[in-house]
Amino acid sequence: MALTGEEGTVGAAARAPAPGPAAGGGPAGQAAIQAAASPADPGSPATTTTAAPAAAPVAPAPVVTVTVWVVHDGQTNLVTTTAGTVGQMLQGSAIHLSSLDKVSPAPATPLTGGTTIRVYRVTQTVTSTVVSIHYKKVTKSSNTVEMGLTATASTGVNGTTEKDYTKTYQDGRLMSDVLSATKIIVPERDAVTLVGSGQPTFVSHGGSQSGAGSWYATAGLSAASPTLPFGTVVKVTDVSNGRTINVVIRDRGPSTGGGRVIDLSPTAFSHLSSLGSGVISVKLQW
Repeated sequence: MALTGEEGTVGAAARAPAPGPAAGGGPAGQAAIQAAASPADPGSPATTTTAAPAAAPVAPAPVVTVTVWVVHDGQTNLVTTTAGTVGQMLQGSAIHLSSLDKVSPAPATPLTGGTTIRVYRVTQTVTSTVVSIHYKKVTKSSNTVEMGLTATASTGVNGTTEKDYTKTYQDGRLMSDVLSATKIIVPERDAVTLVGSGQPTFVSHGGSQSGAGSWYATAGLSAASPTLPFGTVVKVTDVSNGRTINVVIRDRGPSTGGGRVIDLSPTAFSHLSSLGSGVISVKLQW
Protein backbone atom coordinates (compact mmCIF):
# COMPACT_ATOMS: atom_id res chain seq x y z
CA MET A 1 0.00 0.00 0.00
CA ALA A 2 1.30 3.31 -1.01
CA LEU A 3 1.02 6.36 1.45
CA THR A 4 0.17 9.78 0.01
CA GLY A 5 -0.01 13.33 1.72
CA GLU A 6 0.83 17.04 1.50
CA GLU A 7 4.43 18.01 1.45
CA GLY A 8 5.69 20.18 4.31
CA THR A 9 7.93 20.55 7.38
CA VAL A 10 6.61 19.43 10.75
CA GLY A 11 6.76 22.22 13.44
CA ALA A 12 7.79 24.93 11.07
CA ALA A 13 4.62 26.94 11.59
CA ALA A 14 5.22 27.16 15.35
CA ARG A 15 8.81 28.42 14.98
CA ALA A 16 8.19 30.95 12.21
CA PRO A 17 7.61 34.61 13.16
CA ALA A 18 4.12 35.95 12.76
CA PRO A 19 3.68 37.65 9.48
CA GLY A 20 2.65 41.28 9.18
CA PRO A 21 3.78 44.63 10.41
CA ALA A 22 3.97 43.67 14.15
CA ALA A 23 6.95 41.48 13.44
CA GLY A 24 8.76 43.95 11.23
CA GLY A 25 10.48 47.31 11.69
CA GLY A 26 7.51 49.48 10.66
CA PRO A 27 5.97 52.23 12.80
CA ALA A 28 3.62 49.92 14.61
CA GLY A 29 6.47 47.63 15.49
CA GLN A 30 8.63 50.42 16.87
CA ALA A 31 5.76 51.61 19.04
CA ALA A 32 5.27 48.20 20.44
CA ILE A 33 8.96 47.89 21.26
CA GLN A 34 9.01 51.30 23.02
CA ALA A 35 5.90 50.47 25.06
CA ALA A 36 7.44 47.25 26.21
CA ALA A 37 10.67 48.98 27.25
CA SER A 38 8.94 51.77 29.34
CA PRO A 39 6.70 51.22 32.39
CA ALA A 40 3.08 52.26 31.97
CA ASP A 41 2.05 55.66 33.58
CA PRO A 42 -1.74 55.91 33.33
CA GLY A 43 -2.99 59.38 32.47
CA SER A 44 0.38 60.92 31.48
CA PRO A 45 2.84 60.58 28.62
CA ALA A 46 5.92 58.51 29.03
CA THR A 47 8.96 60.39 30.57
CA THR A 48 12.63 59.70 30.99
CA THR A 49 14.34 60.48 34.45
CA THR A 50 18.06 61.33 34.74
CA ALA A 51 19.68 60.94 38.22
CA ALA A 52 21.78 63.94 39.57
CA PRO A 53 25.41 63.23 40.48
CA ALA A 54 26.05 62.86 44.28
CA ALA A 55 27.56 65.93 46.11
CA ALA A 56 31.10 65.66 47.35
CA PRO A 57 31.36 65.37 51.21
CA VAL A 58 32.40 68.61 53.12
CA ALA A 59 35.35 68.24 55.44
CA PRO A 60 34.66 69.50 59.04
CA ALA A 61 36.49 72.66 60.19
CA PRO A 62 39.56 71.91 62.23
CA VAL A 63 39.25 72.41 66.03
CA VAL A 64 41.77 74.93 67.39
CA THR A 65 42.93 74.43 70.96
CA VAL A 66 44.74 77.19 72.89
CA THR A 67 46.19 77.38 76.38
CA VAL A 68 45.68 80.58 78.39
CA TRP A 69 46.28 81.86 81.92
CA VAL A 70 43.26 82.88 84.00
CA VAL A 71 43.78 85.05 87.09
CA HIS A 72 40.75 85.37 89.39
CA ASP A 73 39.80 85.39 93.06
CA GLY A 74 43.42 85.26 94.22
CA GLN A 75 44.43 82.29 92.09
CA THR A 76 46.08 81.69 88.73
CA ASN A 77 44.99 78.74 86.54
CA LEU A 78 46.33 77.35 83.27
CA VAL A 79 43.32 76.56 81.05
CA THR A 80 43.21 74.69 77.73
CA THR A 81 40.15 75.62 75.68
CA THR A 82 38.65 75.52 72.21
CA ALA A 83 36.70 78.77 72.77
CA GLY A 84 37.17 81.48 70.21
CA THR A 85 36.92 84.56 72.47
CA VAL A 86 37.60 85.54 76.08
CA GLY A 87 33.86 85.74 76.78
CA GLN A 88 33.15 82.29 75.34
CA MET A 89 35.92 80.78 77.44
CA LEU A 90 34.56 82.34 80.64
CA GLN A 91 30.98 81.28 79.82
CA GLY A 92 32.15 77.69 79.52
CA SER A 93 34.06 77.82 82.80
CA ALA A 94 32.96 77.73 86.43
CA ILE A 95 33.86 81.41 86.90
CA HIS A 96 30.69 83.38 87.62
CA LEU A 97 30.70 87.06 86.68
CA SER A 98 28.41 89.68 88.26
CA SER A 99 27.17 92.74 86.39
CA LEU A 100 29.84 94.87 88.09
CA ASP A 101 32.84 92.59 87.55
CA LYS A 102 35.46 93.58 84.99
CA VAL A 103 37.43 91.39 82.57
CA SER A 104 40.73 92.17 80.84
CA PRO A 105 41.09 91.82 77.92
CA ALA A 106 37.48 92.55 76.87
CA PRO A 107 35.11 89.55 76.42
CA ALA A 108 34.99 90.03 72.62
CA THR A 109 38.77 89.67 72.29
CA PRO A 110 39.83 86.60 70.21
CA LEU A 111 41.82 84.04 72.18
CA THR A 112 45.43 83.34 71.34
CA GLY A 113 47.81 81.00 73.07
CA GLY A 114 49.54 82.42 76.13
CA THR A 115 46.96 85.16 76.76
CA THR A 116 46.53 86.16 80.42
CA ILE A 117 42.88 86.82 81.33
CA ARG A 118 42.21 88.76 84.53
CA VAL A 119 38.87 88.88 86.34
CA TYR A 120 38.40 91.83 88.71
CA ARG A 121 35.70 91.45 91.36
CA VAL A 122 33.79 94.73 91.83
CA THR A 123 31.41 95.34 94.75
CA GLN A 124 29.55 98.40 96.03
CA THR A 125 28.16 99.46 99.39
CA VAL A 126 25.90 102.42 100.29
CA THR A 127 26.14 104.22 103.63
CA SER A 128 23.78 106.95 104.86
CA THR A 129 24.68 109.93 107.02
CA VAL A 130 22.27 112.42 108.59
CA VAL A 131 23.64 115.97 108.49
CA SER A 132 22.31 119.07 110.26
CA ILE A 133 22.19 122.18 108.05
CA HIS A 134 22.39 125.42 110.03
CA TYR A 135 20.09 128.17 108.89
CA LYS A 136 21.48 131.31 107.26
CA LYS A 137 21.02 134.85 108.50
CA VAL A 138 19.77 137.12 105.73
CA THR A 139 19.37 140.89 105.84
CA LYS A 140 17.07 142.70 103.43
CA SER A 141 16.26 146.34 102.94
CA SER A 142 12.59 147.22 103.25
CA ASN A 143 10.81 150.52 102.69
CA THR A 144 7.89 149.24 104.74
CA VAL A 145 10.07 149.46 107.87
CA GLU A 146 11.02 152.87 109.23
CA MET A 147 14.58 153.98 108.58
CA GLY A 148 16.80 153.18 111.55
CA LEU A 149 14.60 150.30 112.70
CA THR A 150 14.72 146.58 111.95
CA ALA A 151 12.02 143.93 111.84
CA THR A 152 12.14 140.12 111.80
CA ALA A 153 10.52 138.67 108.70
CA SER A 154 11.15 135.04 109.65
CA THR A 155 12.99 133.14 112.35
CA GLY A 156 15.69 130.64 111.43
CA VAL A 157 15.16 126.88 111.55
CA ASN A 158 17.95 124.32 111.18
CA GLY A 159 17.43 121.67 108.52
CA THR A 160 18.24 117.97 108.41
CA THR A 161 19.55 116.18 105.32
CA GLU A 162 20.29 112.50 104.67
CA LYS A 163 23.23 111.86 102.36
CA ASP A 164 24.00 108.52 100.70
CA TYR A 165 27.58 107.65 99.81
CA THR A 166 28.38 104.82 97.38
CA LYS A 167 31.71 103.07 97.93
CA THR A 168 33.16 100.96 95.10
CA TYR A 169 35.68 98.19 95.80
CA GLN A 170 37.81 96.29 93.28
CA ASP A 171 39.20 93.01 94.60
CA GLY A 172 38.57 94.33 98.11
CA ARG A 173 40.38 97.64 97.60
CA LEU A 174 38.43 100.91 97.90
CA MET A 175 38.43 102.64 94.50
CA SER A 176 35.91 105.47 95.01
CA ASP A 177 33.61 107.02 97.60
CA VAL A 178 31.08 109.41 96.05
CA LEU A 179 27.93 111.21 97.15
CA SER A 180 25.20 109.39 95.23
CA ALA A 181 21.95 110.80 96.70
CA THR A 182 20.68 113.59 98.95
CA LYS A 183 17.33 113.58 100.72
CA ILE A 184 15.97 116.56 102.64
CA ILE A 185 14.29 115.41 105.85
CA VAL A 186 13.64 118.84 107.41
CA PRO A 187 14.15 121.90 105.19
CA GLU A 188 16.11 124.76 106.73
CA ARG A 189 14.57 128.21 106.94
CA ASP A 190 16.60 131.41 106.78
CA ALA A 191 16.42 134.01 109.51
CA VAL A 192 15.40 137.14 107.59
CA THR A 193 15.88 140.58 109.13
CA LEU A 194 14.40 143.63 107.43
CA VAL A 195 16.42 146.83 107.67
CA GLY A 196 14.20 149.88 107.38
CA SER A 197 14.65 152.31 104.53
CA GLY A 198 11.21 153.90 104.64
CA GLN A 199 10.09 157.31 105.83
CA PRO A 200 6.72 158.32 107.29
CA THR A 201 4.44 159.98 104.75
CA PHE A 202 4.43 163.76 105.05
CA VAL A 203 1.23 165.74 104.46
CA SER A 204 1.50 169.53 104.82
CA HIS A 205 -1.07 171.29 107.00
CA GLY A 206 0.48 174.74 106.47
CA GLY A 207 2.62 174.89 109.63
CA SER A 208 6.29 175.90 109.54
CA GLN A 209 9.09 176.99 111.85
CA SER A 210 12.81 177.71 111.62
CA GLY A 211 15.54 177.36 114.21
CA ALA A 212 18.30 175.07 115.38
CA GLY A 213 18.17 171.32 115.42
CA SER A 214 20.32 168.79 117.28
CA TRP A 215 20.15 165.04 117.97
CA TYR A 216 19.59 162.75 120.93
CA ALA A 217 19.68 159.04 121.57
CA THR A 218 16.53 157.45 120.24
CA ALA A 219 15.59 154.95 117.53
CA GLY A 220 14.13 155.21 114.06
CA LEU A 221 12.97 158.54 112.73
CA SER A 222 11.73 159.79 116.10
CA ALA A 223 11.99 163.46 117.08
CA ALA A 224 11.29 165.68 120.11
CA SER A 225 9.37 168.95 119.95
CA PRO A 226 8.41 171.34 122.75
CA THR A 227 4.86 171.86 121.43
CA LEU A 228 3.90 169.73 118.39
CA PRO A 229 1.46 166.89 119.17
CA PHE A 230 2.77 163.36 119.38
CA GLY A 231 2.41 161.50 116.10
CA THR A 232 2.82 164.62 113.96
CA VAL A 233 4.89 163.95 110.82
CA VAL A 234 7.34 166.82 110.35
CA LYS A 235 9.44 167.50 107.26
CA VAL A 236 12.88 168.76 108.37
CA THR A 237 15.17 170.55 105.91
CA ASP A 238 18.85 171.35 106.47
CA VAL A 239 18.99 174.91 105.13
CA SER A 240 22.76 174.64 104.42
CA ASN A 241 22.48 171.82 101.88
CA GLY A 242 18.76 171.37 101.14
CA ARG A 243 18.59 167.78 102.39
CA THR A 244 15.27 166.69 103.93
CA ILE A 245 13.96 163.95 106.19
CA ASN A 246 10.49 163.14 107.53
CA VAL A 247 10.27 162.41 111.26
CA VAL A 248 7.56 161.58 113.81
CA ILE A 249 7.15 163.59 117.02
CA ARG A 250 7.35 161.04 119.83
CA ASP A 251 9.16 162.96 122.62
CA ARG A 252 9.27 166.37 124.30
CA GLY A 253 12.30 168.66 123.97
CA PRO A 254 14.73 170.21 123.45
CA SER A 255 15.15 170.94 127.15
CA THR A 256 17.72 173.72 126.70
CA GLY A 257 17.57 177.08 124.91
CA GLY A 258 19.73 178.41 122.11
CA GLY A 259 16.91 178.63 119.58
CA ARG A 260 16.58 174.85 119.23
CA VAL A 261 13.19 173.90 117.84
CA ILE A 262 13.64 170.14 117.40
CA ASP A 263 15.83 167.25 118.45
CA LEU A 264 16.27 164.41 115.95
CA SER A 265 17.23 160.76 116.22
CA PRO A 266 20.81 159.91 115.13
CA THR A 267 19.39 158.26 112.01
CA ALA A 268 17.42 161.35 111.01
CA PHE A 269 20.21 163.79 111.87
CA SER A 270 22.89 161.81 109.95
CA HIS A 271 20.63 161.84 106.90
CA LEU A 272 20.96 165.65 106.91
CA SER A 273 24.50 166.15 108.22
CA SER A 274 27.25 164.35 110.09
CA LEU A 275 26.66 163.69 113.77
CA GLY A 276 29.83 165.63 114.50
CA SER A 277 28.10 168.82 113.38
CA GLY A 278 26.15 168.77 116.63
CA VAL A 279 23.69 171.57 115.76
CA ILE A 280 22.40 172.62 112.33
CA SER A 281 19.99 175.25 111.04
CA VAL A 282 16.69 173.67 110.02
CA LYS A 283 13.28 174.52 108.66
CA LEU A 284 10.27 172.58 109.94
CA GLN A 285 7.07 171.94 108.02
CA TRP A 286 3.94 170.14 109.23
